[in-house]
Amino acid sequence: MERLTHKRANEIKSGYWSPNKKDELVQRLAEYENTGMEPECMKKNEWIPVAEKLPETADYVLVSFKNFSLTAIGRYEVNDEGDGAWYLQGCDDGDTCCSAGLFVNAWMPLPEAYKEELE
Repeated sequence: MERLTHKRANEIKSGYWSPNKKDELVQRLAEYENTGMEPECMKKNEWIPVAEKLPETADYVLVSFKNFSLTAIGRYEVNDEGDGAWYLQGCDDGDTCCSAGLFVNAWMPLPEAYKEELE
């Protein structure tokens, strides 16, 4: 990723600066905000413990298990009573991860699908 900001090297002021024009910076900020991702989720390959945060939607995410060494794709759904459960992708019979003996301990958003660039 091309950085638009640079850490100040002098000891007079702290923080960041940019030689770029305001319009360009605002455009790039809008592109980031349109992803809907929070800054802590933008870090690559960083697991989010379920004790800290759960997914906000029922979108599919990558899940890690406390008692199983492989990862899987699943989703977290909340019912009308406010109770939530994890479901594995492809398990349309209503079985939760817990009912299958799998205990989700962390998750991360799925990466974007590969798209071949056309010239």
